[in-house]
Amino acid sequence: MDAAIPKTPAADRAPKRAMSDTWYSILLIAPAMVIILSFALFPLGYAIDLSFRYADLTSAVGIGPYVGLDNYRFALNDEIFWESARRTLIFAVGAVSVEMVLGVAIAFLLNGLRWFKGIVRSLLILPIASAPAAVGLVWRYMYHPDFGVYNAIMSILGLPERNWLGAVKLAMPSVIVFDVWQWTPFVALIVLAGLQSLPKEPFEAAELDGASTWQVLRRLTFPMLAPVLTLVFVLRSIDAIRLYDAILSLSHGGPGTATETLTYHLYRIGLKYFKLDHASAISLLFLYVTVIFTGVALRSMMRTQAERARRA
Repeated sequence: MDAAIPKTPAADRAPKRAMSDTWYSILLIAPAMVIILSFALFPLGYAIDLSFRYADLTSAVGIGPYVGLDNYRFALNDEIFWESARRTLIFAVGAVSVEMVLGVAIAFLLNGLRWFKGIVRSLLILPIASAPAAVGLVWRYMYHPDFGVYNAIMSILGLPERNWLGAVKLAMPSVIVFDVWQWTPFVALIVLAGLQSLPKEPFEAAELDGASTWQVLRRLTFPMLAPVLTLVFVLRSIDAIRLYDAILSLSHGGPGTATETLTYHLYRIGLKYFKLDHASAISLLFLYVTVIFTGVALRSMMRTQAERARRA
């Protein structure tokens, strides 16, 4: 009879080697890093390379030799580039200003609601969830001079009908109205979340001290909401200066170049005229200005937050 093999106690067994937290974290972020490298950093590096080359796909040379800073000089001396940048700035300032004012007002109104708050918030999500290109086509027909909804309302009110997207002075305000309709709910929902997260104790103390509504808003509500408002302003500004979908679906940059923003100008140069060198240089200048603006805005916000934490 074979001798019984003694069983090793569980405590005496060699423990399995566990993965360290560092390698586990690397394993978790590896898929995201692969996607970023493939679809973000590689195109960025390729665009930087093209911005220093001669790259005109309509010519026999195609992607040619390096030309140094000639493409950047062309961009900075191009009047069409500066005009499209000016129109982009006009659109961004007009749209974001109205969206911030209306969004904050709607957020305060929703914060005071007692009934149907969830239903109203669900309805506010609909414009954000809609595809800008699809909704832009709907708005294009609403702006139509012959059978559009807005001209029908104007005729009912006895006012003269307008060519909303065909008039030079009305085209950009019409695009701004569309953007305000679509993105004001975004501002309202984010500010509403910020309002609902504010502590109640300071407001209860201010009410006991007899502070007025204006004093509460000026000294409590808006200072405490400043980080949220700054973040929303930065996000909406970045999204506004890279506007493309609404321009493509509503006006195609017209009439003439009245609504040709910087991104649509890049589309024309790079994907219609195939001048990849000029398009790459302009896009990198655009990216540089956007990064500087974001850094300055967020730096001021972080500095304010650090000062408040130091006082506390």
